[in-house]
Amino acid sequence: MAFAALIGAGWLAAGERQRPTPAARSSGAAASSRRKGVVPALSVSPAPARVRRALAVSRAPAAPEAAPAPPSLRGADVDGAVIVDAHGDLVIGPEILALFDHFLSATGEEPAAVIRARIVAAIRERAGGRAADQAIALLDRYLDYREAASAELVAPEADPAARLAALREIRRAHFGEEAATQLFGDEEREGEAAIAQARILADATLSPDERDARIAEVEATLPEDVREAREAAVRPLAQQAEEQALREAGASDEELHAHRVATVGAEAADRLAALDRQRAAWQQRVDAFAGARASIEATVADPEARREAEEALLAGAFTPEERLRVRAILDLPP
Repeated sequence: MAFAALIGAGWLAAGERQRPTPAARSSGAAASSRRKGVVPALSVSPAPARVRRALAVSRAPAAPEAAPAPPSLRGADVDGAVIVDAHGDLVIGPEILALFDHFLSATGEEPAAVIRARIVAAIRERAGGRAADQAIALLDRYLDYREAASAELVAPEADPAARLAALREIRRAHFGEEAATQLFGDEEREGEAAIAQARILADATLSPDERDARIAEVEATLPEDVREAREAAVRPLAQQAEEQALREAGASDEELHAHRVATVGAEAADRLAALDRQRAAWQQRVDAFAGARASIEATVADPEARREAEEALLAGAFTPEERLRVRAILDLPP
C-alpha cells in the first residue's frame, strides 16, 4: 500500500502524466459500460483559434500512411479506443485520451500537423459519421488543453495539491465539469489519494500499523477498477519482496514453487520457474566471463594485448546484443 502511495505522489509531483492504457484499468466497451451517467459527446464545434493557428501549415502534410512511423511508434500496438453508444455518438472517457496520447508520444519527432493527421486517421479507422466528427472535435480541444496546461501549470516544485488544483481548473475550463470528470475523474481521484497517502507517510506521530491502516482507508475510497489497476502495478514488486524474504529464510526451491502456485497460480509459477532458470544460466555465463577476464588481467601485462584478448573473449561468449548487457553489468569500456 505504501509503495502505491509513493508511486502516485511521484506522478503528481511531475505534473501531467502519460495516461494508462485501457488494459491497465479495463478494456474498451467493458470499461464504458461500468461508468454511470455516460456523458454524450461534445458538440462538433470549430477548434479554438489558438489550435487552428498552431495547426496551420503552408501546405498539407503528407498522409500518415505515406510517411514512415516515427521511432517511438514503430512496432507498438495502438493504445486506447473510440467507443460509440447505441445512438451513434462518441462516448467520452479516458479510453479515447489513451488513443490520442499514443500518437502524441511522438511529439518532437515529427510536425504537430502530421501527428494530428495520424490521430484523425486512427479515429476514422475506428468510427464513422457523427462519432468520428465528435472525436476529432474532442481531439482539437485536447490539443488546446495540453498547450494551456503546459503554459499555465504551477512550478514543478509547488505543492502537489496546488498542481492538482491547477490541472482541475484548466480541464474544466476546456471541457466543462461533466466531460472533464468523465475524461480525468479517475486520474484526479488517484491524485487526491496519492496526496493523502503521502501526508500519512510523512506523519511522524503515526505508528507503522496506524500508517498502514490509514493508507488502506484512503485506497478503499478509489473506484474498484482503479484499485485493481494500482494493485496490478505493484503486485510484481510485492511478489519479488515476498520471494526474497523466503529465500533469505532458507526456503527450498520446492517451497518457493508452492508459494508461487498459491499466490499467482500454477501456470504463472511454471513461467517464473523457467525465468529463474534463464536468469541463473545467464548469471553463470557472466560469472564465467568475469573469471576468464580476471585471468587475462592477471597474466597479460601489455594493455593493448590485454584489451584485444578481452574483446576476443567477449565476442566468443556473447551475441552482439548480449555484449551490450555485459558491458553495462561489468562496466566495461565501449
